[in-house]
Amino acid sequence: MTAVKGSKQHQMVVVPYRPMYKALIFVAFFTSMAVFGWLSYGLGNYQGLELQVEVAQEKELIKRQLGEATVLITQMRQEIADLTVGGEIDNKANEEVRQTIQNQQNLLAAQSEEISFYKGVMLPNVAGKGLRIEQLTLSSNAPGRVKYSLLLTQIVDKHDYVQGGVQISLLGRNESRNESQNDGQQVDGQEETFQLSELDLDKTEAIKFRFRYFQNIVGEVQLPEGFIPRKVVVVVQSSGTNAQRLEKKFDWLLKGE
Repeated sequence: MTAVKGSKQHQMVVVPYRPMYKALIFVAFFTSMAVFGWLSYGLGNYQGLELQVEVAQEKELIKRQLGEATVLITQMRQEIADLTVGGEIDNKANEEVRQTIQNQQNLLAAQSEEISFYKGVMLPNVAGKGLRIEQLTLSSNAPGRVKYSLLLTQIVDKHDYVQGGVQISLLGRNESRNESQNDGQQVDGQEETFQLSELDLDKTEAIKFRFRYFQNIVGEVQLPEGFIPRKVVVVVQSSGTNAQRLEKKFDWLLKGE
């Protein structure tokens, strides 16, 4: 018998028709997904709340630490400012103390000089008795104008009045009067001498003195243009039975130079 060839036959299974079973399966699956989603949401919400709490706590901690750091910085700035002001005050106080000490030392030096001067005038046992040219002080207050102060003293056993006259001369060079040598070169200014009466309009007559202990002779001179003094020659001539003639040269040195 010849076999008949054709398409492959599949076995068929017959199941009962149950529509409610499929519906129950679908409802169960949907319910399971809903419960899973709700649980996932709850878990995520819980974790999110914990994270928010941690973030809030950390933020509060950082805020508190920032506040403490700000207070500390403010205190440190105040301390630095106090130290700076204190240092400036200390420096100022030290400078004031130093200046006070310097002034006191200058005062003591001046007083010691005055005491030595008065001792020299009043004590009869000092060497070099008689009329003395004590000192000459020069100072300038304007170009070409010079103030002078000549101090005369006498050291004697008995202080009687002494009197006489003073002659003051200025020696120097006049730079405005240059001489020419044979080769045509210029040389330094000529040597010149001026009497005080030529330069001090208030001392046109001879300077007189009369004192028992000491006398200051003061005045002001106007230097000629181009004249540069080098020396001051002071000649003192007393009159009377014990007449003396003194001569002393001083370098031209303005006070403060």
